[in-house]
Order: sequence, then structure tokens, then C-alpha cells
Amino acid sequence: MFPAQFQALLSYPVSRWGVTASNRWVSLCTAMRDYETPCRSLAINKERKWELVSAFQKSIRRGDKSMALHLISAMDSTPEEYAYFWRRLCVIACEDVGPADDTLAVFVVACATVFSPKRTGDKNYDVFCFLAEQMCDLSTRSRIYCSYGVIELAATKSALPELSMDEMPILSAIMQRKAVVQAGKNPWQEWQRKNDWRAEGLLKFVGLNLPLDLIKVDTPVPPYKMLLDLPSYCYDMHTRVGLMMLKRLVQGVQGAEGIKEFFQQNKVKSAHKALGEALFFVEGGRIQGELMYEPLCRLEQRLFAHQQRHLMDQS
Repeated sequence: MFPAQFQALLSYPVSRWGVTASNRWVSLCTAMRDYETPCRSLAINKERKWELVSAFQKSIRRGDKSMALHLISAMDSTPEEYAYFWRRLCVIACEDVGPADDTLAVFVVACATVFSPKRTGDKNYDVFCFLAEQMCDLSTRSRIYCSYGVIELAATKSALPELSMDEMPILSAIMQRKAVVQAGKNPWQEWQRKNDWRAEGLLKFVGLNLPLDLIKVDTPVPPYKMLLDLPSYCYDMHTRVGLMMLKRLVQGVQGAEGIKEFFQQNKVKSAHKALGEALFFVEGGRIQGELMYEPLCRLEQRLFAHQQRHLMDQS
């Protein structure tokens, strides 16, 4: 598969960063070269690309390979969106795989620089399927880098809650990494800086480990139903349909009156967004076999509560 691109990927660590390719990197290149692509099975109207991408990302989080490959078929029916899908794939690699497999996360971003969407043409489908399978086959995944990004953004906007002594080192590590990558004093950091946009600012956090205990969460992810050819978890606050649903819930619908009453009593700012964030924590953001730092997770939850002017023990 793709001899020229295969060679470019194989030599990528040496040519871009001046380091020898790891065994894991070589293994990924070899597996890509020998990969057999599954048949296409789904077509979706291009106007539903937001729901499609939402569904795809969550299928990766859940390690649901059959669903992920099914959804890529629909991506292949809208070739004009290949560039957009490539960017989302880079975001997923950093946001939902992250430190569970740094090499794979970086490999996905490297692929995005090697496989030009237009020149690769219908072979984009092959690469998307291969990378999705690699991410789904992992026994663990992690959104630690996503948490770093959330905290970094809040710090930049001076929107953090008052931090405890235990939380200050977390913020310090995040902001120090940001400064180091922005300075770009070596080829690796320079590459992170130049390609950080591909992963919405999360690529710079690859390799940032905290001196905390890393734990694995084995809680089962919630089940879903198929609605209009897509899994129900895709209709969240990041889609137009999801936002409409959230607004209706906080305004009051039959059978869910308690939601409206709760937000009226607590006077929560932007109630539909608050509800959307809460649903994300219990469903959309759930990862099968998640690796996490508990203090980092608590800080992110406190940040969310702070943004909604809501105390954690009232949530």
C-alpha cells in the first residue's frame, strides 16, 4: 500500500526529528503496508457530517471497531470533506488515545502530513480504516491531553477556580510545556509547534507525564441505540440536533420535568450547555479502559463547576 508514502513514514522520525524509528513505529508502518481494507457499508448525507464525526469519535473512545469502520464508509461518500476528516482524526488521536500510546497518536498526525487529501484520493478510505482499527484495538485509551488543554485554555482566560497546593504543580507543568513547545528549541518541539493546529492545540502535550499515580477505569460505558442510521451518542452538544434537544430539556418536556426545576432552582448560567457538559462526563466522554490521573480529573470537574458558578457538592 502506497510505496512512496510508506517509505516517507518509515523514515519520518529520522528526517523530521533526527531520531531512530522505534520498534512500535516500524510495526505501524509495516502493518499499514500490508493492510487489507474492509468493504464500504454506509452512506450519509454530507450535511450530517457533524453528527457523523461525533459518532466516529465516540466509537473510537468505546473501542467499537465495527462501528468505527461502518462510519468511515459514510466519510468516504463525501470526498470533499477529506481534509476536515483528517483533522478530526488527529484530534481524536491526541484527545482520546493520548498517553495510552503516544507513538500511535504522533503516527496519526504524521500520516496527516504525508497523505495529502486530494492526491491520496479514494485511498484516504484505506488509511482512515487502518488508523481507526489501530486506535480501537488498544486495550486502554486516555483523554489526559484533552484535560490539559481544557485547563490551559482556562488559565489563558484567567478563568480557573482557586487552586489548592496539590493542584498548582499540575497547572505549572501544563504551562511550562506550552512555553517549551512555543520556543521550539529542537526539531521535535518545532514539529509539535508547527502541527499543533492539526490536533486543536493538544499535540504539544504529547509526552507530558505528571508525577501522579496513573489509574485505569474499568467502568462499562453506557449502551446506545441506533437513531437515523447513527448511534444515539452522536447527538450531543457539539451538533445542531444535540443543542436543540438540550434547549428543549431545560425548557421542560414531559417526563423530564425535574431537569427544568433543577436549573430554575439553582440559577445555572447557560443551562443547556451545563446539561450538555454533564451528559458528556457521564456518556459522551466515557472511554473504554480509560487511563487517568484522579487529581487532574477532579480539577477539570471543579473547573466546569466554577464556570457554571456551581459548587461541586451541589452538582
